[in-house]
Amino acid sequence: MSSATLSELLDALDQSALLLLPNARAARDMRAAFDTRQRLRGLPAWEPARALSWSQWTNSLWSELIVGGKEERLLLNAAQEHSVWRTIIADDASQRSIGSADSLAELAQSAWQLASDYDATRKLREFATSHDSRVFAAWSESFARQCVERGYVSAGQLNAALLEHVRHGAIVVPDSLDLVGYGQIVPSQQALLTELRERGTVVRQRALESTGNANRLVASVLVPTEPEERLLAARWVREFLDSRHPEEPPARVAVLVPNLAEEREQLEGVLREVLAPELQSIDADLSSTPWEFCGGPPLSSLAMIRDALELMRWTQGLLSRENVSSLVLSPYLGKIGTDVVAREAAARFDVSTLRRMLLLRSEIDIPGLLELVNLEGVDRSGMKAVLPWLRDVQKFLKASGDLRRPRGFAEWMEFVRSVLLAANWPGNRSLTASEFEARRAWESLLDLVSTMDFSARRVAFGSALQALELQAKNSVFTTPSIDATVQVMSSAEAEGSIFDAVLFLHVTDTNWPSPQRVHPLLPWALQRALKMPGSDPALAITNCRALTESLLRSSGAVLFCHAAEDENGKLRPSPILGELGIQAINAAELNLYAQPFDQVDSEIVADDGELPPLPSYEVGGGASVLKLQAACGFLAFSELRIAATEPRRSSMGLDAGESGSLLHRVLQYFWRETKTQDRLRLMSSADRDQTLMRAIDSALPSRMQLHDGWDRAYLWLQKQRLRSLLQQWLEQELRRGPFAVSDVERKELVTVGPLTLEVRVDRVDTVEEGLFFVDYKTGADVDPKQWSGPRPDDPQLPLYTLLAEADELKGVAFAKVRAGRDMKWHGYQAEEGILPLSRSKTNIRDIASLAQEWRKVLTQLAEDFAAGKAQVHPKNFEINCTRCAQRLLCRIDPSSLGGIVEEINEEGEDAVE
Repeated sequence: MSSATLSELLDALDQSALLLLPNARAARDMRAAFDTRQRLRGLPAWEPARALSWSQWTNSLWSELIVGGKEERLLLNAAQEHSVWRTIIADDASQRSIGSADSLAELAQSAWQLASDYDATRKLREFATSHDSRVFAAWSESFARQCVERGYVSAGQLNAALLEHVRHGAIVVPDSLDLVGYGQIVPSQQALLTELRERGTVVRQRALESTGNANRLVASVLVPTEPEERLLAARWVREFLDSRHPEEPPARVAVLVPNLAEEREQLEGVLREVLAPELQSIDADLSSTPWEFCGGPPLSSLAMIRDALELMRWTQGLLSRENVSSLVLSPYLGKIGTDVVAREAAARFDVSTLRRMLLLRSEIDIPGLLELVNLEGVDRSGMKAVLPWLRDVQKFLKASGDLRRPRGFAEWMEFVRSVLLAANWPGNRSLTASEFEARRAWESLLDLVSTMDFSARRVAFGSALQALELQAKNSVFTTPSIDATVQVMSSAEAEGSIFDAVLFLHVTDTNWPSPQRVHPLLPWALQRALKMPGSDPALAITNCRALTESLLRSSGAVLFCHAAEDENGKLRPSPILGELGIQAINAAELNLYAQPFDQVDSEIVADDGELPPLPSYEVGGGASVLKLQAACGFLAFSELRIAATEPRRSSMGLDAGESGSLLHRVLQYFWRETKTQDRLRLMSSADRDQTLMRAIDSALPSRMQLHDGWDRAYLWLQKQRLRSLLQQWLEQELRRGPFAVSDVERKELVTVGPLTLEVRVDRVDTVEEGLFFVDYKTGADVDPKQWSGPRPDDPQLPLYTLLAEADELKGVAFAKVRAGRDMKWHGYQAEEGILPLSRSKTNIRDIASLAQEWRKVLTQLAEDFAAGKAQVHPKNFEINCTRCAQRLLCRIDPSSLGGIVEEINEEGEDAVE
């Protein structure tokens, strides 16, 4: 193997030499370097460089055979080959319980590719000793037979097919062929190269060699943790770039990361902080950063593509409310991306209507959502402006006929395009560079799926959509290279390239050599005999050492990094470093902190302005105004003054809040009919049960959507649960002293301090010429101590007491309607006989004095809210802050709370047994 510098390789390209490089990225970089040199020479035009990856070269040879009429077979693309494998596996009834046909097809496709690379496809049956290998051998025989019968050539068999054409003289062999930067060459490639040599082609393997390596740094460095390792890497790259002489050509720096997909976000954050702090702004344009990542995320993970696929799923029927909400707010559908009015109307519709709609399964279809919009009317803040695009989609769907009728893949992909056109996807706004490329990738994806018509198979739309989703998940989205100075990639992608500096992260014994596994579908003995990846640890170490040596030859400065430990424990450096004599240095020797990098100055603004007065002292929210102010002034301000509330989250069936509201309504209807304890006591069990069931039926929402038997069965179970629970609770009602229910769910205006609040009283009982207030609770945390102190946890019942005169107030209580031993009364009574006595008789209190004390506390809270006292001062961090939606705004540091955290007793002393 001879060595060659970049200049020598460019000279060879100038002479029309054919260079094969290990991957498409290296080939692209070589062509770009050639074009740059030709432009610097002042040439107006030139022949394109013949620098290709192996797959690019073999595919071009196959295309020439097709154009020349020397080949008629179809070279299967990835989607087509997957389709063949999937059909074979789906037809094998004995294997249906192993896994999904799609996942097995992907596994079989990779196994066939590996077996083809090592010329092992005809040995699969011979070496098959396990159940899995025998099953795969049978699948492979069926696949090979179909390829012969139908005229297919798989990607794995392309080298063998070209080899036959070379032997028969159908391919004009090149005079020379240079393999540049190649490590391992698989047997199928080697067989083709050997035949080319026999036909007169001069085949050379050439190792890349960097120039100007005198006094270069080649070392390894140990840092305490992986976050510090990433920070050191970014600073070393910054120091290297800053040390370059202005007259030197632009540098090329590689950052190699073993598991790039797993830490891309963390690494990009560090690179932005150190290399380009001016891009820290949330609205910064990241289309031209000084770094770029090789590879990319799955196409299906991009927001624009995800919304397109989600809309396609919605055309099939029900979609979860969360996903529907995402589509309603999507900037890629309709005019939301450019029309402020439409965007605000969509947000209002989502929060006020869609998320409040009662759905048992939290799913809704397109007609159901359009019906909901129509029920809301046209004069409610422009509600109809929210979904004009969805009406167009629904109109198109009605005209498209039955989506279950089988059609070709190409026809279905045109259907997809038409649905997205009706939805005005991807919107009216100008696309960013990344979004533009995503749309191009989407169109290419639709074309790819359309090629699945090669077998003349016709499917329903559900199957076509499944194929589209699978290919979108398997398609890697990569934007066109911006030829950034810093290239972030895996070690495999660095093969065939020359860099001025390389920084290799996480070079531990678990990452380097890279972990390899044998293929689960191929016989172990066959993999071992042919030395396939993962079958020979010694060979893996040898190949890793050769790759490291190649990296050292083709690069200038090289720094290997590894952390001393991670979250799983201690880490050890790769043994390859010691074998090659890589010097270990201390991080301080890199002198990375001699000159601090420029950072964006923080802008400090004094928040000393006065809050505007309340627009009205009639404040919505009822008792929650005082409850939030008691918990944290900032919480009350953000939720009630600036309406920064968290959107409601949907769940399967009735959530805790919906179940509690349903119970309130049932008891409301029950007591409106029953009215007194005496009447309840005189009812027979059958009469009581009938009255209760009438109340349950009346309480169920009339607009609840029932789609099928599951919904009806769930609703029946809920009714039976309520029936059983409330039958037990009515026994608790009979244990009380005599009472009459004077009102239920009564709305009242109550003045407290400067505020006027509207409250809804669950229930008001008349007892011995006085009033007794009841608040239903279904949760576990119920305790009268929640009414006490200057910052009460639940001031609702104390607020009710302001509606009564001091001499007529006889008590207040939580009615804990909860199954089990927890079902009981919790509260205070002015005299014995209203509630059952607690064990210590502590539930008898001076209600008038309590009410006076509560009035003072509530008045102070109301005054604080009206005055705009919005300090971040939670009563209890663990309770008030752990799940608070305002953490994004308040940015509280728990360590700053000091001694303000108050103890909250979980068990009360005033529960009535």
